[in-house]
Amino acid sequence: MPAPHAAIQAVSVPRLSRNEAQARTIIAQRGADLPLQLGTTAWRARLVPAAQTTSVATPGYVVHLEWAGSTFVLSLPASAAQQQVSAMLDSASLPDLPPALAHAALEASLNALLQSLQSLRRGTPSLVQITEANEVGAIALPHAFDVRLQATQGPEAIAGSLHTDGLGLLLLAGLLKGRASAPAVVDPHVPLRLLAEIGCTRLTTDDLASLRIGDTVLMSDCFIAAQRVLWLSADGHAGIHAQLSAPGDDAESPAPLPFLTILKTWTTDMPTDTDSTRDDQPGAPAGAADAATLQSLPVRLSFDLGDISLTLAQVQALQVGQVLELARPLAGAVRIRANGALIGEGDLVEVDGHIGVSIGHIVGSSN
Repeated sequence: MPAPHAAIQAVSVPRLSRNEAQARTIIAQRGADLPLQLGTTAWRARLVPAAQTTSVATPGYVVHLEWAGSTFVLSLPASAAQQQVSAMLDSASLPDLPPALAHAALEASLNALLQSLQSLRRGTPSLVQITEANEVGAIALPHAFDVRLQATQGPEAIAGSLHTDGLGLLLLAGLLKGRASAPAVVDPHVPLRLLAEIGCTRLTTDDLASLRIGDTVLMSDCFIAAQRVLWLSADGHAGIHAQLSAPGDDAESPAPLPFLTILKTWTTDMPTDTDSTRDDQPGAPAGAADAATLQSLPVRLSFDLGDISLTLAQVQALQVGQVLELARPLAGAVRIRANGALIGEGDLVEVDGHIGVSIGHIVGSSN
């Protein structure tokens, strides 16, 4: 809730058509490592769609282009010509170029680039003008990109920005759609917290609010049957199919930390104990998809034996038969979660052949 007397202002959100959204996605996925020839030097370019481009150092250059009926405005730093000429001279260290020479070098490179783009058979791109950045105002084109050019044989790099209209956006996407998507770079150390789920059921918010200590909730999907199977899952939609180790014979010894044997690596298909699944189970909200009130909204009530933390790299390296260890004894209470949030604990029970959980504690309850 906003604070009293807080000023509330409408947020202006950029609007995209479906075609524009798809075009930006194509450019984001395929706009990396693009080969370019600037003068006699090979470069690699990357286009990144941006809501607001990174500012370009000024004074620099603003290049106005037209291509197949669309308008493009390329903003470059003042060092762009210096970097381009240095790359042509095998990364030679150069003094600052006179403005006229820098302008001529940049214009010559751009004209050569535009001539090479004619081979794409999308019309003839043309250079309209090159101006200094401090001579123009804001660029009134709706689509913006951060641009980075990197010389393939040297340290030279140029960072700039590109603006275009809707037609230009679709033109760029059309040129790139045949390229392979760039592989996503994900930190292998990203942690994943996986719950050792033994089953779940679905209730309405009204049913959830009515639960009391001592109530028993039957599982509509039960994983932990005679095979002692469970699901290491983060969201209940996908996870790792694992099996608990068999219990020890000495009931008086302290409960050991349970070991899990991997049966199937990451999967969306979790086998359930069909004997404990009933369509008419109490608490399963009928027509939850048609919920019309807050009281009838569906809640996923899940039951787990604890959690285990793995990095993304560890999950990717899992093999069938590998053994993992839970961080809490198996004799501990079953944890009860509503849409992932811990709300209580209980004990596993069997009711007429069906597995359920008898609630022993509810978070925040004094009853």
